[in-house]
Amino acid sequence: MTTGVKHGDQKRKKVRPKKVDMNVKAGVWCRSRSSMICLPHTSAVCSGFQTRATHSVSQDCISRTKDPNDFLSWLRKKAGVEVCSSLTVGMSSHGRSLFASGTIHAGECIMRIPHNLLITPDKLPAEVEPLLGKDASNYARLALFILAEQKFGKTSEWAPYIHCLPQMGNLHSTVFWSEEELEMIQQSSVHRETVNRKASIKKEFDAVQQALHHCPLIFGDVTFESFMHAYALVGSRAWGISSKGLALIPFADFFNHDGNSEAVLLSDEDEGFSEVIADRDYALGEQVSISYGKFSNATLLLDFGFTLPCNPHDQVEIWMGLSRRDSLRKSKLELLHLYSMPTLLDVNGYDTAGNSFIIKEVKSSTGRGKGIPHSLRAFARVLCASSSEELDDLASEAAYYDGRLARRPFKNNSKEIQAMALLLARIEMMIQQHAASILALQFMESCKVKDSRLCIRGELAQCLLNGELHILHSASAWLKHYCTTLSLRKQI
Repeated sequence: MTTGVKHGDQKRKKVRPKKVDMNVKAGVWCRSRSSMICLPHTSAVCSGFQTRATHSVSQDCISRTKDPNDFLSWLRKKAGVEVCSSLTVGMSSHGRSLFASGTIHAGECIMRIPHNLLITPDKLPAEVEPLLGKDASNYARLALFILAEQKFGKTSEWAPYIHCLPQMGNLHSTVFWSEEELEMIQQSSVHRETVNRKASIKKEFDAVQQALHHCPLIFGDVTFESFMHAYALVGSRAWGISSKGLALIPFADFFNHDGNSEAVLLSDEDEGFSEVIADRDYALGEQVSISYGKFSNATLLLDFGFTLPCNPHDQVEIWMGLSRRDSLRKSKLELLHLYSMPTLLDVNGYDTAGNSFIIKEVKSSTGRGKGIPHSLRAFARVLCASSSEELDDLASEAAYYDGRLARRPFKNNSKEIQAMALLLARIEMMIQQHAASILALQFMESCKVKDSRLCIRGELAQCLLNGELHILHSASAWLKHYCTTLSLRKQI
């Protein structure tokens, strides 16, 4: 595809930064997005911590970046072709960023990276691979690649790129937060996911110990902290290329995220290159951004280390579970499992008799409640069943219709109100907890804490919780209106 080709003519595959699956299995950082959509892992410039970076900066700011021309010269030489003529590397409040070096028009190809520049797991030194067990994922392999090239220093053929990566201490993914800092987001599911993520990375670290032990000249003295830093760099910058698997793409990962952008990384497997097409016009000196994907602030903070105020893709995780004092607990569990409504197991393999559900913003309190999943409403109906007869009725109804349990409202309005009131009570409790945490963060902010890192993370925590609180309020408003409407119908 040449410069000037419009979006409508594109026949490339979208390459999105790969989304990390929150269900981390056996130490592997699982990704859930298709490799046709290359998603950079958050923080293609992870040292940045906020919002859309679409403002322009002065040429002075761009010129102060350490040797941007040297990096671009190395990139051209390494690629063997012109990679980009319309972008330059600079620094913004979001860290290292890309800016328009001249006027850019919508539809122009602003970057094209040949696939010989891709850094893939097979680029590890040959003597390292036999020392890696099957439990070492491609994320761990790419992390080892970064650590090896850092050890080689200026002698590394990738030195100009490695030098541009964020340094330790500059990443704000929650895996780097202290226990005290994590307490700021204890009301969010990100707290639990962070603990799981760090445990997953530790398993990966254990899986590469033999290689680290036998290759000190390649890796030097690698601590868990340095491995976690390299692993997070891969997690936030790697792209899924179907024929290559996981890959780092130098320069492409300098793009910051704009939640409103329609520009993505496109991959042409046949021609062997990845490219970005401008989705709008840019003026000289304006920061050029792409979209990583439609991610919630929970995902952005955990994976990339930043949040977006008023994120339209925000969501909240809510937990609902059966009470141990419920006399029908065993019968309800059997019914849930029979109709493919699974309950989660804890770390010891015991059934928690509950599950988590994702709530999104409910746009209208008078609509159908889109945003509150029907599976959550169904779970609430099963929870509030108070007799074996009611459970039998739910099973009969599911068998008669489409096999999905409790998807239809109770015919008895009083019972339906009871079920939704149960859900509403859980949401109201979460609202109170979020509001209290936000109030504490605002107090900390008013005290003008001198620790800059803590200030940044406090702002991130507040943005995360504010977004989740907005979602919870929208769900609460709909449930209250729904229950009120049912109450009025009872009186007619």
